[in-house]
Amino acid sequence: MLLGSPLGQVAQAGRDAAVARIAAAIDTARFVAYTPSDLNIVNGQVQAASKQRIRADLETLRRDFQGLVTYSTSGGVEQVPGAAAALGFRAIILGVWDPTSTEEIDTAIQLARRWPQLVVAVAVGNETLLAQRHAWPLLRAAMQRVRRALPGVAVSTSEPFYYYLDGTPADFIASQDFLLPSVHPLFQPWFAGASTTQAIDFVVEVANLLAKKTAKPILIKETGLPSGPPGSAFSPARQAAFWSGLCKRWPHRAGLGVVYFEAFDHHWKIENARLEFGDHPEEAYWGLYRADGQPKLAMEELRKLWRQPDRADRMKEPQTCVAVSHSEGSPRPHRAVPGRGS
Repeated sequence: MLLGSPLGQVAQAGRDAAVARIAAAIDTARFVAYTPSDLNIVNGQVQAASKQRIRADLETLRRDFQGLVTYSTSGGVEQVPGAAAALGFRAIILGVWDPTSTEEIDTAIQLARRWPQLVVAVAVGNETLLAQRHAWPLLRAAMQRVRRALPGVAVSTSEPFYYYLDGTPADFIASQDFLLPSVHPLFQPWFAGASTTQAIDFVVEVANLLAKKTAKPILIKETGLPSGPPGSAFSPARQAAFWSGLCKRWPHRAGLGVVYFEAFDHHWKIENARLEFGDHPEEAYWGLYRADGQPKLAMEELRKLWRQPDRADRMKEPQTCVAVSHSEGSPRPHRAVPGRGS
């Protein structure tokens, strides 16, 4: 299809509308990364999420958030849009975990068509290139399939930030309607000796560098610090300090936002991480809520900030991150844990 042809012009108009829609969602909804609290995936065996628990989870999250980012459309997660619509959520970015799964892609397309006012984007793959699950041409083809089926819905994927800053693959940014990177200080080689303030500085710097790289909307999909395990370098207080500091310092810029990562603790992620990366017990403590739905200190501190009159508008919009100078080329992670979200 030629861009200058009538059909090409219609397609471009649809893409422009999709980009404008996700940009508006980033500016007006506070997003949280959500995996149902009763979903379990260990050694490839899935214990599906239940409708009842999804409803209870979303009732908890609706107090604090208006937008959701999911990681798959299988294992019971396909029930999320219906429950979210009933509870008044304003935006969902649907995740497709496996770009080779015709069933999962078809489900995402069906859900977007069933709830067109709610589903603002589809993210095909999560750290697919990082984990070397599939090559870029296959991932790109899956994104193109979704785009053809959903011309009014923004399409993206999610990889660590340096894929975007390095411009590798060459058409990586061009193939996406908006950017959905992860920016984890924890996985940087310098992190062990860093302060929480330095971790915040890093996230803000990367966000600013990404904004200089492209005019496309940017939503940081994953960042943060875990709250444990007890006796480690991580604690509820440090997690709270990170998120409070990020909220106070996030660049207030249209089309630039951050997803609060993540909703609930998931203890099965310890075993998933061990299979590829050894023992990393902190993987069970990323949640802003405990596994039983009780808010952690970070959430309690965030609520205080959100209630402040001078921050009400800012924190309604998920614009909450940090920036760091880029003097020695793209920073690279020491390690990353694929599949944290699902």
